[in-house]
Amino acid sequence: MLKLMKLDWTAIKCYRIRCLLIPVALLVNGIFSTILMAPLGVFLLFSFSINFFAVEEQWNLNRLYLTLPVNRNRMVVGRYLLSLLLFLTGVLSGFALMPFANLFSFSRWYPDWKWRLALGAFCFLIYALMNLAMYPVLFKLGYQKGRIWGYYIPCILTGLIYLALVEYDIMTGGTFIRDALLYAAEHILTVSGGILLLGAAVWALSLCLSLRIYARREF
Repeated sequence: MLKLMKLDWTAIKCYRIRCLLIPVALLVNGIFSTILMAPLGVFLLFSFSINFFAVEEQWNLNRLYLTLPVNRNRMVVGRYLLSLLLFLTGVLSGFALMPFANLFSFSRWYPDWKWRLALGAFCFLIYALMNLAMYPVLFKLGYQKGRIWGYYIPCILTGLIYLALVEYDIMTGGTFIRDALLYAAEHILTVSGGILLLGAAVWALSLCLSLRIYARREF
């Protein structure tokens, strides 16, 4: 499993330089809202994981992977675990850069651990939904055939929802997101815990679909 994850990561070596742009994008976003830095980090790093499918198809790595002494299920699970690591990196990057963004941001935020847990749960749900919208399609069709429905459309919809949320928060005086996170922080078990469980269920559904789809795919 770990060798497959390492192989996937090595295959996208030519794209890894782009990761350096993510902290810059997070700090630019932090000028307007530090609260949304973690969700943006999750979105950008998960979008980066699509390069696994692009390189796999470009270099015909599927056939190479199938020659290894592992079954297809391990290949799928390995890619999901790698995407989970990217999710964690996105959340932690957003939290780590918040203190720097607070130095110049128009909307400063100094969260305690309860607020961070609430935002982390929300980020996990975003990641799980994007995973469900993208990975099963890409495992079924590949990058070239599936990138419109399995990448571009989910990214556009996510971006529109993100912009709508930001605009609505601005219209409400910057209190909507804070109030929602405050409520979640005050009701950790019912709200934050419920969101985490929902995200876990969505992630598991996405994994099961991808396992079933990739097992039947012909190359």
